[in-house]
Amino acid sequence: MNKTEFINRLVAEAGITNDQATAVNEIMENHSFIGKNSKRAVESEIAGALNIDDAEAVRISDIASGIIASAIKDKLKHPFGGRD
Repeated sequence: MNKTEFINRLVAEAGITNDQATAVNEIMENHSFIGKNSKRAVESEIAGALNIDDAEAVRISDIASGIIASAIKDKLKHPFGGRD
């Protein structure tokens, strides 16, 4: 999955604008999304960058993390791009 695909999925699943999704993408690239402290830092940065409350930042962060996790899972299942 490339950046454009990630941003497009985030726009569709989170219901945010393309610019907001781009900002979330940059934040996710700059942090590890694994670990409690990293997750809190990502959520805090998302809330600040998008000027939203903490609950909405958590929701967007969870969606973004889910997209990344599913992309990693797909890559592990199909390392050469083939699908069953």
